[in-house]
Amino acid sequence: MKSFDFKDVTLNDGMLKKVLDDTMEFYLKIPNDNILKYMRESAGRKAPGVYYTGWYPKSRGLALIGQWLSAFSRMYAISGNEAFRKKAVFLADEFWSCYDAAASSEPFLTSRSHYDLEKLLRAHCDLHLYCAYPQARKRGEFLVDFAYCNLTCDNLFGDNSTEWYTLTESFWDAYDILGIPDAITLAERFAYREFWDLFYIDADPFSRRPEAGLYSEYCHAYSHVNSFNSCARSYEMTRDPYYLKALRSFYRFMQNEEIMATGGYGPNYEHLMPKYRIIDALRTGHDSFETQCDTYAAFRLCKYLTRFTGEPEYGGWIEALLFNAVAATIPMTEEGNIIYYSDYNMYGGQKKNRQDGWTCCTGTRPLLVTEMQRLIYFEENADLFVSQYTPSTLHWNREGVKIEVRQDTSFPLEDSTALTLSLSSPAAFSIHLRMPPWLAGTMEIKCNGVVMPALVDKNGWLTFSSEWHDGDSLTITLPQDVWMHSFDPVKKGPNAFLHGPVVLAAEYTGVQTPNDWMDVQSLTGKMRSVPGRPLHYTVDGIDTITFRPFYEYRENERYFIYHDTTAHATKFHKG
Repeated sequence: MKSFDFKDVTLNDGMLKKVLDDTMEFYLKIPNDNILKYMRESAGRKAPGVYYTGWYPKSRGLALIGQWLSAFSRMYAISGNEAFRKKAVFLADEFWSCYDAAASSEPFLTSRSHYDLEKLLRAHCDLHLYCAYPQARKRGEFLVDFAYCNLTCDNLFGDNSTEWYTLTESFWDAYDILGIPDAITLAERFAYREFWDLFYIDADPFSRRPEAGLYSEYCHAYSHVNSFNSCARSYEMTRDPYYLKALRSFYRFMQNEEIMATGGYGPNYEHLMPKYRIIDALRTGHDSFETQCDTYAAFRLCKYLTRFTGEPEYGGWIEALLFNAVAATIPMTEEGNIIYYSDYNMYGGQKKNRQDGWTCCTGTRPLLVTEMQRLIYFEENADLFVSQYTPSTLHWNREGVKIEVRQDTSFPLEDSTALTLSLSSPAAFSIHLRMPPWLAGTMEIKCNGVVMPALVDKNGWLTFSSEWHDGDSLTITLPQDVWMHSFDPVKKGPNAFLHGPVVLAAEYTGVQTPNDWMDVQSLTGKMRSVPGRPLHYTVDGIDTITFRPFYEYRENERYFIYHDTTAHATKFHKG
């Protein structure tokens, strides 16, 4: 199965397109002089512009430049706006000019530059793919040579011994996209087999301390999830079943043990940890989910798995993160302040931008936002697979027939979506639809207004086959209702409430918290929709609590996502 590229899919008006548009507008306005200031100073050149804070001073901007070059290249592929291409090429040229000038006195890359090199190598793949950057292969060869001579497995984790990086994936990209043969050796050198082995044999991942990734005895979440993107790329390039088995096992572990109602994971400074520790973290901490980086890692992991297996379930994790992470982030500031961690504390959370400016998240945010384009539709054997229900248009060259598939919907505010096909000539194929696990009834398909039977294929997609003609339409109902998510089904809590895929956060105006007295287990039967306000709910008999989508909350508004049934069971109101 293959995913479509950026140029093939357009987001149409809706909440996700607004996120994309706002992000592209923000990043296009970032002054080049500010991005380059520290680099130019290191090269002994005039350096106008503003000094950025955060990760900039220590790294001289090197920690972010690779991600931004990728982002501008991808934004150009999405929009066709020449300004993004010019920005990407100018910044790449200036970076290398500064690099060459500083090499003898203050080199940018050192033996501890694993993180920076990974991002730069991926950037040159994107510059090659989307901007036709003439220096991409030459500079990629330099980066591979540098890594071969300077980066070792003894120093695998670079400057930060608590993190793993995605070196294997980047080196496979350098081999596959840039055609650099020596990159294969490095892809194998930096494989994370110590961690992958645990899942290949279905061992308890907490049974022994990993070599790295530790603020405490547990694993750094982003790094370890992201390491499986390297595992996935290794499978894609070698087809060794070892990698796919480990990948599947890791995904099951994440879904069964780590993933919260929002799709987030890794509380308390990004840890993967046993379930009981996550519950403790939701009581005591506010750093519940490293939103930008963790979302991007999960997006890519699910895209790989969908492509490899042809199975629809991975779209569920993507869907949760689209509505409860991507769409739920408050705007960045001109100072580079951004939501680093989302706050799911059971005794009240708030959305707050981190105040130190220009962290790793500012490099990852535009990457995850642009990645949305590649998560909606897939193709296999000339059939179409629809994984996400969001306003969008697919431009599909199917066996020489040009097909446009336009998806019109207000989902999740409504329970349906419509696909309209424009074809240059009739074509026979199947459309496969993901059936979300939260469905409150049976999905229904209407072809040109007539209810039609559909089959479930071997992998679990709802499938409708037809000879399609220009103007044909397919309307799909997606019945939604309020439901309760128990993070620990055995303990029956803590619990969150959702409408379809959308997390509903509670606003409480009483003196106590909802956890002190509310009968959470019976709450769904008492929730009543507010007329004229989709996904807003009141509660029968309780006039001090209301629910609305988490993505609607703004900066500093207090909310409750999880309700703690395990700590206050004796205080529940039983009426």
